[in-house]
Amino acid sequence: MLQWHSPLNFECGACGFMLYLNVAAAVAVIIECRGKILFGVRKNEPGRGMLDLPGGFVDAGESADECARREVQEETGIVLGHLRFLSSFPNTYLYRDVLYNTLDIILVSTPDEVSTARAGDDLADLVWIHGDAVDYDRIAFPSLRKAVRLFLASRP
Repeated sequence: MLQWHSPLNFECGACGFMLYLNVAAAVAVIIECRGKILFGVRKNEPGRGMLDLPGGFVDAGESADECARREVQEETGIVLGHLRFLSSFPNTYLYRDVLYNTLDIILVSTPDEVSTARAGDDLADLVWIHGDAVDYDRIAFPSLRKAVRLFLASRP
């Protein structure tokens, strides 16, 4: 019989097995080209209709870079070049009435040109927004609002 040992894990009273409830790793990519940032419009809850950065949850055995490249290609069709780390932020993700704790890893890509981009996977649309025109209240998650603010403040 599983019992809560602490808010972070379950313990089996019969055998002593402990199940830890660790955070899920997620990656988001700020893609900036010619002063504009690429946002996706979320197709599903949470945050349906709101802005999101391309990205998603890291699969087992996958690095943050690998996840970023896979998710961005699935969601936008863009094959990423150079990536750099910006920051990471804790977040929560409510999915089907379960609140997951996540660690959102933010990477940046600044290609000179993006010739083709199309919304795919769980995005309804893609929009390029100039850095000066970002409406932070339209961004679905607090961690991504912080990331975009940090990115824009760090530009020369």
